[in-house]
Amino acid sequence: MSRTRPDSSKPSKIARASLVVALAVAALLPTLAPRTSEAAPAATKSAKTTPTPDTISIDELLRGFAKMPGLYAEFRQESHMGLLAEPLVDEGTLHFADGRLARRITAPTPSVVVMDERGIEYGDGHTSERIDLAGKPALRQFVDAFTKIFAGDEPGLEALYRVEITAGPAVEGGRSWTMTLTPKVSPMKDIIAKVEVEGVELAIAKMRVVEIGGDETINFFSKVDTKRKYSKAEKAALFSVQ
Repeated sequence: MSRTRPDSSKPSKIARASLVVALAVAALLPTLAPRTSEAAPAATKSAKTTPTPDTISIDELLRGFAKMPGLYAEFRQESHMGLLAEPLVDEGTLHFADGRLARRITAPTPSVVVMDERGIEYGDGHTSERIDLAGKPALRQFVDAFTKIFAGDEPGLEALYRVEITAGPAVEGGRSWTMTLTPKVSPMKDIIAKVEVEGVELAIAKMRVVEIGGDETINFFSKVDTKRKYSKAEKAALFSVQ
């Protein structure tokens, strides 16, 4: 089957191709919008593991994220779609500082996506576009997930997702874990089945977004620096789509 690459770099496709794009990540800024009537009752609590010497808790993990001065990582994204025999692959770098997340694709086709509490900007060196999150609830909920994780906003995250964390196998360098986010609110729950984020201590290693229809996007992270401090000049260059 011909491996024709869909035009997934356009902003209108971000919720599918980057949907990351997760949390994070999936998952990083203050609350962007009022909760909808479909939000779970306040009494509903996410499943949490009881901390042991070998288990990291959600509270500890999110507090650690909130204290990070900045984040840098390299990534390889594989988009697995039912109509394609092989996954579409993108490679690039991820940057987080001051409530902004920049995702810079370096191959095969350079482009930049910058997310913050106001919206999403996209640029490919030729054109640029900004998407206001108002009126786009699915995209807003997805961006919320990523921003809230790195901002350590547990109540905000739990308003949108059922959050579960489990201990992973013993590894060198610290405690490994898997966080599973299951959407509770429409329209996200009608699009995304779950988001799985794996890591060791504060270093995220893998993020998997599974869609209701079965397609999935997997991001593998390497060279993760959770203590990255960006200079003023670096911020101006990295968090811009120009």
